[in-house]
Amino acid sequence: MNNQTLLPLAILLFVFAAWFVFHYAKRSTSCVITLLSIISFGLGSAAVALLPIDLSYASTSISSHESTDDDGIGNNSDIDIEDDTDVSQNNPTYLPWQITYWTTFFLAWLVLPITRETLLSGHFTLRQRLKDGIAISIKGIFLMILMGVVAVIGMAIHLQSIRLVQTVLPVLMALGNTYGLVLVSLLLGNGLVNIPKRFWREACPAQELRRARILICGAEEELFEAVWELEDVEKHIEGVCRYAVG
Repeated sequence: MNNQTLLPLAILLFVFAAWFVFHYAKRSTSCVITLLSIISFGLGSAAVALLPIDLSYASTSISSHESTDDDGIGNNSDIDIEDDTDVSQNNPTYLPWQITYWTTFFLAWLVLPITRETLLSGHFTLRQRLKDGIAISIKGIFLMILMGVVAVIGMAIHLQSIRLVQTVLPVLMALGNTYGLVLVSLLLGNGLVNIPKRFWREACPAQELRRARILICGAEEELFEAVWELEDVEKHIEGVCRYAVG
């Protein structure tokens, strides 16, 4: 298997991601959000697809090296040096892993947070909203970096060492795995509980109609409260405009 073999798989995954996003997205969704969703979903699917391929290649490589070691025991040191040097050249999944990892890294820590905060910003112009989204995202990243530095310092004090391999890398791996596992638990918890529960409710139309009628009352009250709050805000805005003009 080589990079040319992995290219059709990547195209197939992104085609499936595009179909999935277009099928479940609302018609009012902007093109930028749709494109980011396709890229994110496609890269996540690519990571899942690359893992078994990489594991199968690694097991095959280990088996071939063991057979080579049995044939020539005296050349073990030379084989180890060649393996460490040519791992990036012999492994066809090395370059796809690099592309997937770093693209996902920038999406998760820069592009997607800034896009989210920009859309949630209350400013009116695109430039102000983008500036506000970048500022909020930088604050969040700074807090995470600060937590990482504190964790590294605490680990260094506990181990009485400041070595990179023994102190920094374990802390970074632990923080990354914890962050990922928390997100996976939240997403899988929602998928394993709410989605089957919704399908179970929708299987009985009579009960679903009764539930919708009950929810209508609360929705109507919330609508009236929202209308009253809107009228109060409009009155305040009219008063501020009259004060500014006068």
